[in-house]
Amino acid sequence: MEKLYKILHKKLWIEVSPSIDQYDNEWMVAIYKRSEGKWYAELTKGGFRTAQDAYDWAFAQVDSYEI
Repeated sequence: MEKLYKILHKKLWIEVSPSIDQYDNEWMVAIYKRSEGKWYAELTKGGFRTAQDAYDWAFAQVDSYEI
């Protein structure tokens, strides 16, 4: 959780959720950016085997890509 709060100064937030299909057993992630007082999804991706895999991918995107 600490890593999430550190990216808030960049006006970013990461949300990880289970896939909608109950049989997939997959996770999806969205990277949100705050602009003009609203949150917008900048990047989304699904198909992760674990929630940690989704978070790892999202933090790598934040670290390596100027969103």
